[in-house]
Amino acid sequence: MIVYIESNFVLELSLEQEEAQPADAILVLAENGKIELAFPAFALSEPFATVMHRERERRRLCSSFSQQLQQLQRSKPHEHVVSRLEPAPKLLLEIGKKEFDLLQSTVTRVLNVGKPIETDRAGFQKALLYQDRYGLSPQDSIIYSAVIADLQRRTQEEAKCFISRNWKDFGDPDIKSELESYNCAYLEDFAAGLRFIQNGFV
Repeated sequence: MIVYIESNFVLELSLEQEEAQPADAILVLAENGKIELAFPAFALSEPFATVMHRERERRRLCSSFSQQLQQLQRSKPHEHVVSRLEPAPKLLLEIGKKEFDLLQSTVTRVLNVGKPIETDRAGFQKALLYQDRYGLSPQDSIIYSAVIADLQRRTQEEAKCFISRNWKDFGDPDIKSELESYNCAYLEDFAAGLRFIQNGFV
């Protein structure tokens, strides 16, 4: 079975969000050679941008928080509270390092077993058409165009699925219908995707 993933798969694992466990189980199946994992190469850039944005936001918060602590330190009644709050900025910054470390290890795992799908000129032109046809964002249209291009190179008989939590866009009935024409199911979360894959082994 061929399983297509995109940026939110990497983010789910890197940020250890609520569906990290089924996402990891899918990745382990690929690592064990049970499924073939494929992903638009373009999709690897967004997780880094997201994690870096979160880090910048935390740094701004820490700066503002530290300034507030300095103000409170000047008031004797607040000394006890300030001493308890002082470790908070450091703890917030440690979260950023952990997220970035997890992101790098996740991307390494995905690249070790997955097949990156490059976007060429024809694929980009197709993405522009998908923006108009389905109202997709530029990023999502490039991802979708790459998935379709790879599907067109596959045999119809191969079982396939595309898993993305971005159901508001990829759950469009016309998109689902186009995917199904290539024997590819759309799954809107990783738990459902894992069940679909497991059922394919029966």
